[in-house]
Amino acid sequence: MAGRHPIPGRRYDLTAALDDRVRALCAAPPRQGDLAHPIHAYLGGLAAMPSPIGDFSRDLGLAFDAGPVLGECRLSFPGRLRVGRSYRATVEVLDLTRKPSRRFGRADHLALAITLSDQAGPASLLQFKMITPAVDDG
Repeated sequence: MAGRHPIPGRRYDLTAALDDRVRALCAAPPRQGDLAHPIHAYLGGLAAMPSPIGDFSRDLGLAFDAGPVLGECRLSFPGRLRVGRSYRATVEVLDLTRKPSRRFGRADHLALAITLSDQAGPASLLQFKMITPAVDDG
């Protein structure tokens, strides 16, 4: 599964109203110019996936409903997320590995990269790792 080609996602419309709402919810300072709150890399990445994260995970054969655990989340910004723009999401499965687990016996480790891009190129990158109990092969 690693090295799979990028999967086109949906669009994420980053409006001023949406950014204002996010800022109000987390008591962030007011926006300066058109620069959006960085959490939109996470919110927009998940919202613009080709299908909801649960469906996406189930389509990969993961036991999403058995108790997913967020292993890691990293945000990086090769560009800038700005309000008033629409971003295109691209999802890439970086790795899907089954490993022994003290908690589950066996667990599937999924690593995704979700890039939000506009006409200027990539604006944000969400690197997301999730661990789920392994589905019984038998």
